Amino acid sequence: MTIPAPEARRPSSGRGAARERRHGGPTARRPHPGAATTSSRRDDTASHTVPVSAVPKGLVRHGCDRRTSRRALRRALAGSVAAAAVVGVTIVAGVSQAATPNLVDNPGLENGLTGWFAAQPFMIERVRPGHRGSYAVRLANTGGTTRTGALNDLVNTVEATKAGHTYQARAYVRSDVAGRTVAVRVMEYKGTTRRGEAAKDLALPDTGWHRVSLRYTAATDGASLDFNVLGRALPAGGSIVVDSLKLVDEGDGGTAVPAPAATATASPAPSATATAGPTASAAPAPTPTGTATTSASAAPSAPRSPAPGPSTTTPGGDPPPAGWTLAWADEFDDGALDPARWTAQHLSTFGDGNSELACLMNRPENVFERGGTLTIRARKETTPVTCGSSDARFPDGRSYTSGMLRTTASWTYGRFEMRAKLPTSPGDSKGLWPAFWMRPAAGGTGELDILEAIGSSPGGNTAQRIHQTIWYDYAGTHPKETFTALTAFDPSAGFHTYAVEWDPGQIRWYVDGRLTWSRTTSSTAWLEPAFSKPFFIRLNLAVGGSWPGSPDSATSFPADYAIDYVRVYQR
Repeated sequence: MTIPAPEARRPSSGRGAARERRHGGPTARRPHPGAATTSSRRDDTASHTVPVSAVPKGLVRHGCDRRTSRRALRRALAGSVAAAAVVGVTIVAGVSQAATPNLVDNPGLENGLTGWFAAQPFMIERVRPGHRGSYAVRLANTGGTTRTGALNDLVNTVEATKAGHTYQARAYVRSDVAGRTVAVRVMEYKGTTRRGEAAKDLALPDTGWHRVSLRYTAATDGASLDFNVLGRALPAGGSIVVDSLKLVDEGDGGTAVPAPAATATASPAPSATATAGPTASAAPAPTPTGTATTSASAAPSAPRSPAPGPSTTTPGGDPPPAGWTLAWADEFDDGALDPARWTAQHLSTFGDGNSELACLMNRPENVFERGGTLTIRARKETTPVTCGSSDARFPDGRSYTSGMLRTTASWTYGRFEMRAKLPTSPGDSKGLWPAFWMRPAAGGTGELDILEAIGSSPGGNTAQRIHQTIWYDYAGTHPKETFTALTAFDPSAGFHTYAVEWDPGQIRWYVDGRLTWSRTTSSTAWLEPAFSKPFFIRLNLAVGGSWPGSPDSATSFPADYAIDYVRVYQR
């Protein structure tokens, strides 16, 4: 297949000196049988396209009686989302996940002990602080002998399964003493017949919080799923504390479908230096060609294991990508942005270097966590918002607001991964510009764009394009190098993973676990000088700007950039 020539790039806006440039139906549940409870950018572009395929893809049930009950309405998914970006790599949809709200009612114990119970001789009580603040629930053995106890959902969390769908369950747990064994467990019931079960145990090494998670594939349609957290062999008086419970339907998975081979044509980037321009090869260690036309292989590398849902190297969690260890993560499960992890811009005109239109705000209307998802929301305001005390461009206020975050931590090298749904839906998202990118903690040279996407007007062609870019600086010392991955799925219709692996002398980009592009010191002579120091992560949703243009009458507001997690791995 012939990869189309890359589209024209946005004009240079010189983002750099002035700013580090850039952004950025209610359902009744089936009760358990029984009753009773105890309670920017720039020009100088070299573009590439490459073919790629994507890989989207023991206790028994308590017999205690329970009061018949119906669960509250399901938590709404935070965010309408949208399509994305620009590149010439075809990525075949695998696990193109639809909305994945947390199905658990009262997952953070905000509503007391509603929805949870324990069988005698165990009791539950709400305590604080919970996982990163707020509340949690303590499960304690009040009997006289060692027993295994369960924190149990009063009404089965999933009312009607879909055969073949994968359900991911997890909780954060700590114990009163080190060495306790805990577990999460999911059991599938069709009527009173158990059709399947899965449990994941974790030996707690200390008294701190630890994540325990599992995935379970439903055997039948229309069954219910019972969700428990277990304290194994708790002695008399022993207890565990549980918080941030989550169960999501990840869909029916999918298998990798290889993309056909393709020929890519890339325009050479202008440069006054002897540095070779980037090549179109997606191999891990491409070599410069010095020409504008190259051939791309159909299989640039063996795929990384995909991460369609939350995973972690925490004991008991899902395995990390091969060769990596989890160093930092935010799963956005605690109901509020964690100030120890993130700094949010407020009343900021940071995007003015790109001619962006929004006032960046740190307020619940624009940045919030809900149902295990971080949402950055762009709004069209009915009353203009005054953006700080010296907004020369819009002294009478701005008609758009949005958000931008940066991590408080920074890293030199690692794998940086996000799972997100983009707000760039086809035809009604012109002027929207979500990004997942990195900048040096101390400023200076280097910018690493893991993902950028721009929205479209009716008939536009940007919905399935993911942009991946590196910059040396914003003064044109070296031309930026950019790549556009063309996906076979709509990035606004479901959650997908976007990642970069940054090693000394090499950077590799992935979508849904498939390699899309790479740069090395062989292809990019300035790579090491620009990328050998600590970088922090930025997340933002820009409105307007020299690249995406301004919103039009078809652009839908509010527009949500929904992020399931951000994780940092290191070797």
